[in-house]
Amino acid sequence: MRGIITILFFMLIFSGVASAQTGEDIFYTKCAGCHKIGGGDLSGPDLQGVTDRRDIQWIKTIITNPDKLVQENDPTMMELIARYGFQMPNLGVSDEEADKIIEYLKGFSAGAPRETPVEKQPAEQPSAPALEGDPISGKMYFTGEKRFSAGGPPCISCHSARGAGIQGGTLAPDLSDLYGKLGEKGLRGVLQTLQFPVMKDVYKNKKLSEEEIADMIAFFKETGSKAQKKQVKSGGMYPISGVMLFLVAMGIIWLYSRRVK
Repeated sequence: MRGIITILFFMLIFSGVASAQTGEDIFYTKCAGCHKIGGGDLSGPDLQGVTDRRDIQWIKTIITNPDKLVQENDPTMMELIARYGFQMPNLGVSDEEADKIIEYLKGFSAGAPRETPVEKQPAEQPSAPALEGDPISGKMYFTGEKRFSAGGPPCISCHSARGAGIQGGTLAPDLSDLYGKLGEKGLRGVLQTLQFPVMKDVYKNKKLSEEEIADMIAFFKETGSKAQKKQVKSGGMYPISGVMLFLVAMGIIWLYSRRVK
């Protein structure tokens, strides 16, 4: 009985800590990897004034269940995908967390002071053609066989890429389908900024070069393709194996029933 009370006590403590998170805390944990507030676009749009531009329920849906908007062919969602090159991933944000994020964003209306000053942008130059990366080199950067030029740690320290047969750290998620989730444009934005909470500190002043980014994109693209082929292949085998197992079981039952008679 004492053990149950102790467990309940700790559950109450941890649930209290979780519920005590502010909208700002949640934003910088789950959203800041792709979005700024008043600092310009990252791999996703700048969210300055978003609560003025969009319906609040729509904002809550895209935060908690972006797949729903895609399934409904929501025009605003389709426009964002076309503009940024990828669908916003489902990050498992709860309704309560979404409400807190929205309340936090309401403090940054279109006319409110920007959270971070916007640097003066140079005159727009014609964009150079994207570099063609080498997936083998990208894999070597991922595993640490090749070191990033600025000294950043290899991805394998925290991530796996099981689609490429790489078992790495468990601190962060498997990245086998990263290209499928973000697309080339979104993935490039993530690799250029590395604004996720842990990565932001680890890679501070250690940005990847354009060549390294191109190699990493090529690696993730190839890895995602391999993972998808494995999934399709295994998915095709299961129905056949299931039918065979059923037929064998029926044969055993039939033989057993004949022997009993």
